[in-house]
Amino acid sequence: MLTSIQKDLFWLGSNYLWEFPDDQPTEQFRKQTELLLRSWLKVPFKIVDHKASVRPANIERRPFVGFHPTYKNIGILNGMGTKGCSLAPFFAKQLTDHLINGDQILPEADINRFSKILMR
Repeated sequence: MLTSIQKDLFWLGSNYLWEFPDDQPTEQFRKQTELLLRSWLKVPFKIVDHKASVRPANIERRPFVGFHPTYKNIGILNGMGTKGCSLAPFFAKQLTDHLINGDQILPEADINRFSKILMR
């Protein structure tokens, strides 16, 4: 995925590796990604940074949004997984509307579906 964050500066990357030793960037991924980018682009570019992170997801592959059933002051907006860039704004608005207006959060994303696990 190539995304512009400001004029003449772009983010590139992501993979679907399930097994990795830690959340640090690897030289292997950087080299593979740079080779791929060089095959796509015909203009010069410079890599200015190399970062890594882990996409938060759960076994259902659906976000969880709302307030912890036991600790009511803990709000949760997480589990967006690979679609985080597109889902996060939508569910952030749902959480905001829930806070301000008392609107319902979509049942498929509502944290209360985990209440049996979280109430332990």
